[in-house]
This record gives sequence, C-alpha cells and structure tokens, in this order.
Amino acid sequence: MGERYPDGISESHVSIRRWHRRANPLSFITLAAIITIALSGALGGLPNPARTAAGPKARLTLEAPEIARSGMFFEMRLRVDAVGAIAKPIVAVSPAYWRELTVNTMIPAAAEESYGIGGYRFGYAPLAAGDTLLIKVDGQINPALVGGTAGRITLYDGEAPLAALPARIRVRP
Repeated sequence: MGERYPDGISESHVSIRRWHRRANPLSFITLAAIITIALSGALGGLPNPARTAAGPKARLTLEAPEIARSGMFFEMRLRVDAVGAIAKPIVAVSPAYWRELTVNTMIPAAAEESYGIGGYRFGYAPLAAGDTLLIKVDGQINPALVGGTAGRITLYDGEAPLAALPARIRVRP
C-alpha cells in the first residue's frame, strides 16, 4: 500500500526531479546574460576615464562618463594645469556636447560667462605657471537625449586656443 496524500495531490506532484517540467534552464541563462552585460560596463556605471590634451602653456584633463543612462545624474571634472602663465583662462564647451544635458552646478563658478568662439565660454582668474584650476560640473542627462552627444572642450587664453579635447557621451535607455 502506497503513501496516502491529501485529496488532489498525487505522487507525481511530490516527486523531485532535477529540472521540473515547468522550470526551464533558459530563464537562468537569460539572468546570467543580463548580469554579465551589466558587470561589463556596456550599460554605464564604470569609473569616469580621464582624457588629457597638452599644449605649450597648459594641460587640460577631462574626467566624464563615456556611457550613461537616460535620466542619470553624473559628475564631470575638468582640470587645467598651467605650464606657463595664463592671463585670461577661458574654458569653452561646444553646444553639441551639452545638447540635452542639464547642468545643475559648476564649482567654482566662472567670473564671466558668455557665448562665442568655441561655444559656452567660462572665464576664470589668471593662472600662474604651476597653478591648477579644478572645475566640477554636476549634471543630468535629459530623457529626450537618444543615442548620445559629442563635442569639444577647449581651453583659451583670451582668444588664443591652448588645448582642446573631443568629448562624447553615449546614452543608453
């Protein structure tokens, strides 16, 4: 005489198999693939890489995300190392780079802000040889931005360009 089970439950309901007929290994493979893609950095979230351009009077370094997600808050750092004296340092950001980005804060604030050669221009106090200017920008990617944005960041001494960097952010949904 076999075991007695409650009404509606038979031995086939309680038998244990390695893969139950309703459990499909495809769900585990899919989950593993999603986790692998996320850990690879293909969806963003990696530390900001640093890119540098050097000229005879200054070195310009940009740390900004290359891959981000729509709606994400981000931090960008721009460093100007003066090799020689810079009488009127101006950082210019091309409008194409900041298209569909909201800039929340820029620290330190520029002494002068304008639009002209190179795009949005931010003027700072003179730099002596060996001085460093570190600019921190906090921003957010607008949901309307699809695919990404690219442009240029240029350091000027007045109207004379000193160093320039290409800049790009690829945006994932």
